[in-house]
Amino acid sequence: MALMDREREFDGKVALITGGGAGIGFAIARAFARAGARVAIAGRSEERLARAAALIEEARGTTVLTIPADVGDPAKCDRIVAATVERFGALDVLVNNAALFALIPLIDAEPAETARFFRTNVEGPLNLSRAFAKWAFAHGRGGAVVNVSSIAGKRPARNLGLYCASKAALESLTRVMALEWAGRGLRVNAVAPGHVATEGVIEDFRAGRLDEQAMLAAIPAGRIADADDVAEAVLFLASERARHIVGHVLTVDGGEGM
Repeated sequence: MALMDREREFDGKVALITGGGAGIGFAIARAFARAGARVAIAGRSEERLARAAALIEEARGTTVLTIPADVGDPAKCDRIVAATVERFGALDVLVNNAALFALIPLIDAEPAETARFFRTNVEGPLNLSRAFAKWAFAHGRGGAVVNVSSIAGKRPARNLGLYCASKAALESLTRVMALEWAGRGLRVNAVAPGHVATEGVIEDFRAGRLDEQAMLAAIPAGRIADADDVAEAVLFLASERARHIVGHVLTVDGGEGM
């Protein structure tokens, strides 16, 4: 596909991105807008959503729907999908990007904290995907779901047991959703980023909480991903170029997880 065609690849499509107010989610939303999609972003911070929408609107001249909501609340998941369909008349792509991340040694992992991780990182994507699937099947529509996992879903990391386990569960869920829904026109895949140079990671470098040189040494590609690297992978999996890719977890880490 020529570059010019790629720039309008999602003309007429509607994309919903959770956690779209900052970091990877914002980059994904911006990429869909650049490719011609009408975009809705959901997240817990109204301020972040408004700032992200304004930046995309200024660059693309298109209106972005903002939906303040916590994906850890099942009722809110139904509302997020309903609000998108009400505004744009359809939904073609769902990107489950919103996630909870925190350093918690397993010895300190209280039941409430464990439940919060799985509510946000597993139940949220499931409930949003179910709401999308029910709408799509009822209206004879196809579409794509892309879940944002992590290389932590495949390898252990100290003090990240809850995050690792929840991402592993999300990847398993991705494959089961793909198995059950592909025959009805809804493709489900996932991306698994390594470290990404988000604002939080850059601040950790500055504060000395992360060792940038040690991290770079562990990445064969010699650099940390930027959010656009992940966004491009998401767009590919959501596009017709990936029409025969189902239940796949695409690693985007420069070789870090090898």
